[in-house]
Amino acid sequence: MFFIEINQHFGEQTKYLLLFILTIGIAWVVLFFYSYKRYGSKRTLIYFLPMFIAALIIESAGVACGRYSYPGYLLYLSVGGGGVPPIILLGWTVNLFLFYGLAKYVVARMYQKRNHLQILLISFAAGLFAVCLDLLEDPLAHYNNWWIWEGTLTGVKFYDVPLLNFVGWFFLIFFMTLATLLIERSHFSENRKVLLSVSSLSITGTIIFIMQGLFSMIFRTLGLS
Repeated sequence: MFFIEINQHFGEQTKYLLLFILTIGIAWVVLFFYSYKRYGSKRTLIYFLPMFIAALIIESAGVACGRYSYPGYLLYLSVGGGGVPPIILLGWTVNLFLFYGLAKYVVARMYQKRNHLQILLISFAAGLFAVCLDLLEDPLAHYNNWWIWEGTLTGVKFYDVPLLNFVGWFFLIFFMTLATLLIERSHFSENRKVLLSVSSLSITGTIIFIMQGLFSMIFRTLGLS
């Protein structure tokens, strides 16, 4: 069930939350405007809208399952019982757009053929870049309570952040980049590409959840989670 919640206690239990929100907000405005001016409105929707929807579903599920929480924000959205601040969802769109573009640039300089292998390489590189950022961001966020990983979570952790979280970051960016590239390079019209990018979320999301579940089982078997 979808709902919007307003928190009357903005900034409580957190440090430098306003600075974090302003940083993400400014980055999103700059990148969204850049994408709109360079690629147009329809391509920009392909880059930003599916990631926003996917992040809302995944993040809401994570909060609802008690894995982590977001204290102190002003506004929350939810589609599954777990409130997620919209700025977090905008942050995910920033991540995808940045790493998508960076991976395309880096891989194209080393492998110029526009084929399926290049698409896989770009997606893999984008996932790796995302993990590199999260190795810095998640411990910082946890320390300042921008989001809190619940203490009941067991297993191997990196500065109190479960190791499985970084696997999740990789798969989310990898598969969203893969879907975006396949749609972008298809021969459909721009209107159909926009519709396809949103409708394909059911397939992309299912694959992400399956891979996350598979690695959760592997981690539990190895005693890592």
